[in-house]
Amino acid sequence: MRLTLIARADKTGLGYQTKAYYKHLKPNKTIIIDISDINGNGEQHYEWYPNAQVYRGIPNDQDVYDILRDTDVLLTAETPYNMHLYSIARDMGVKTVCVENPEFYDHISYPEYEMPHLIILPSVWQQTEIENHARSRNTQVVQIHHPVDLNDFKYENRTTSRMLHIAGKQASHDRNGTWDYMFANPNGTVICQDEELAMHIRQKFRHADVFSGFADASEMYKMGDILVLPRKYGGNCLPLNEALASGMPVIMTNIEPNNSFLPAEWLVDAEVEDYFTPRTQVTIYKANHERLVEKMEWFRNQDMSKLSEQAYEIAKSISWQTLLPKYQSALESIL
Repeated sequence: MRLTLIARADKTGLGYQTKAYYKHLKPNKTIIIDISDINGNGEQHYEWYPNAQVYRGIPNDQDVYDILRDTDVLLTAETPYNMHLYSIARDMGVKTVCVENPEFYDHISYPEYEMPHLIILPSVWQQTEIENHARSRNTQVVQIHHPVDLNDFKYENRTTSRMLHIAGKQASHDRNGTWDYMFANPNGTVICQDEELAMHIRQKFRHADVFSGFADASEMYKMGDILVLPRKYGGNCLPLNEALASGMPVIMTNIEPNNSFLPAEWLVDAEVEDYFTPRTQVTIYKANHERLVEKMEWFRNQDMSKLSEQAYEIAKSISWQTLLPKYQSALESIL
């Protein structure tokens, strides 16, 4: 099978996601789409993908024909970038796979465009709705958790209960639940991906320990023992995977997909706060602050060593070492 990967080379969740596909799926051809002039993510890391072809901006139709040459299966994540890619691929006899983000699932709104042959869902969030629609368009759907590489994040058995929150970048509607965490734990430790968000947190919570600028993601998980991540809506969550691999239990809201594989006692009650529509309607939840405080206190009174072992067992079940055969089987299934 000649596999072509459409990749991103920026320090975003999508960039790290496609970087992992490159490492583990070993594509025959890699295409970097550099849309830094559009999305503002200026720093590009072409070195992640040796010998890749780079397209700056959205590929036009002729670019798509060039990308699809000498390809049996094309894999992209979230978007085809050019909305004609799937139809051109069908004309050329190339099979297409999209690792879908339900937040940006816009095929319902644009039925005139072709769909990929296969959709891989990295979580169970909105799985039923996507399955029902995609199968009505003769697109296969398979749910496979986005894997974590156990070699990238060193397991450490935890014996203390330092709370840590990873805020990342400022996201729509405070996706990671940063302000919910801060109100519940105003003196807590927070890691940000950009200095602007770090500054805002320091201004509002002067006794918090706020850090930013970690070059190596694995270093973040040495700053605490329990990750508190009361996310407001679903989707793929790399810090969750990485914390588990590092031996950290994770406190999250009791919503999809968190409640599909985390222990019930690690989850905190949440209620609907609002809705927004990036491309499909997304429900926004808010963690109950009292329950969040109680949950953190519950963790402080537990056997952290056992919880740490439990976290790592979950990480092994969603690791590349476990899930790579499922990815390979899914790609081969459409040939």
